[in-house]
Amino acid sequence: MNYYNAAIDFGIIRRCVQSLIVEACMELGLTYAEYILLYVLYDREGCSQEDMASYIRVDKAAITRAIQSMELRGFLYRKQDSTDRRLKRLYLTSAGKEIESKVKGILESVTNYIFSDGFTELEQEIFVKCLQKISIRISNADFSTIFGNMRR
Repeated sequence: MNYYNAAIDFGIIRRCVQSLIVEACMELGLTYAEYILLYVLYDREGCSQEDMASYIRVDKAAITRAIQSMELRGFLYRKQDSTDRRLKRLYLTSAGKEIESKVKGILESVTNYIFSDGFTELEQEIFVKCLQKISIRISNADFSTIFGNMRR
């Protein structure tokens, strides 16, 4: 198997999809980070900031900046957890809920385009399942798991 080409292809796919999403988000006034946060929040409303950062694999400072920006623009709000006062939970405002179909439609349009030319339903399902397996596997890895005692 040619892993070199697979690595190049992963990079191309990520950059192209992100570029398309960034351009589509201009109409909504969202950055890519804000788009991802909103998209995930539609399915995980009420999660903590820490859970969100962990789930989308970004550092707490980056997620805090996106949250603050979206809070100022009225898309979401933070509420202190009732049992653990250290936690802030994330909730959508009516403005955040109003753009849900547009936000989800962006990724749907990109995905529909990707799969519109020659992918069978079975190939699409296999591809998505493989991506999920890769995501879980790599998310659970760290440097020493992959490279052992190799020096950084």
